Amino acid sequence: MSLIHIFFVPLHSFYIHKVTFRKFTYLLILLTSICSVSHAQVMDNSHKVETLSLKERISVHTSLTDWVLLTPNIGVEYDLTSKNWNRYSALLNIRFRPKSSDTFVQPMVFDIFEVTLEGRVYWRERQAQASGYLSPHRSWWDKLWSCRVKVPSHPKWIFYRGLYLTYSDYNFYIDGINGRDGQAIMFGGTWGFIKPFLAFKNGNSLDMDFGLSVGICYQKFRSYTHYQKTNTYRTVSQVGWRLERYPMPRDIHIGVIYRFGNYPIQKKYRWRYDVDMEYRAKIDSIYEHRLAGNEHKFIRDSLYKVVSNDFRLLYDSCVQARKAEAQMAIDARAPKRIETDAAIKPKKEKKVKKKE
Repeated sequence: MSLIHIFFVPLHSFYIHKVTFRKFTYLLILLTSICSVSHAQVMDNSHKVETLSLKERISVHTSLTDWVLLTPNIGVEYDLTSKNWNRYSALLNIRFRPKSSDTFVQPMVFDIFEVTLEGRVYWRERQAQASGYLSPHRSWWDKLWSCRVKVPSHPKWIFYRGLYLTYSDYNFYIDGINGRDGQAIMFGGTWGFIKPFLAFKNGNSLDMDFGLSVGICYQKFRSYTHYQKTNTYRTVSQVGWRLERYPMPRDIHIGVIYRFGNYPIQKKYRWRYDVDMEYRAKIDSIYEHRLAGNEHKFIRDSLYKVVSNDFRLLYDSCVQARKAEAQMAIDARAPKRIETDAAIKPKKEKKVKKKE
């Protein structure tokens, strides 16, 4: 679907004239009534594992940026497990702006049907410790995804990242610019954060969602324009299925999330280490055992190096001493030659005869 939403955001003034003062009044009354039966959400620091009901695992999403473009949309998110330390969820989102049935050529066309399946993982900022299980990450790869900070700047915010797959059927046209009518399949990543907003007396809650989705686009489309003489649309070119060369943004949204049940987001998507006391004790014992093992190994290796060096020096000195003793013994056992004058004289006489 490529850059449709970014392309149409500046055109929201085209629709403003359709919204009357009376509708704004109704909206103001609705917001006032909501605020009167709600209160701000507070932090939850309880260390207890809780099981969520089916209703508490479901939330309803809607994008305000799509509503600005008069595009109805709705999404349903479902937590994959029922524990309060679960951080994984699946989201199905649909937005649909039906085709107009006007018999005349419009100066602007914006029709879209889009289905998105998204998987998310949530996390919170955590205050890193000098040592222990929550010590800061050291490798550059871990630092890219690390949530461990010196001082959490937004302790109430819940961050998320994930992957999405989208199919869209779109058609848009602006007078003076060639229109596009086609289908697209997009795959990519999403990132954003959720800020708690309101909690109602019946237990339900309302949150704000801010996010960005970017990915690769595989699409086909028909390019057309308005032919003024006959007041009709004429096809300019057609492009078959192709993979776009550069990544494209799918959605820049500001959304609203409505949660059911007496379990707001401040209690959900928490680290298991912060919730389950048994799990925390087990992780700490594993870390302490590993730390003690590393310390014992360090001491053992240090002692081994010292003993090994001393042993080599002593061994080399013993080897040199033994070599010297062995050489002295060999020299002592070797017979000494003593040549007499009688034995020397015949040798001299033989040499004289040979000369003669």
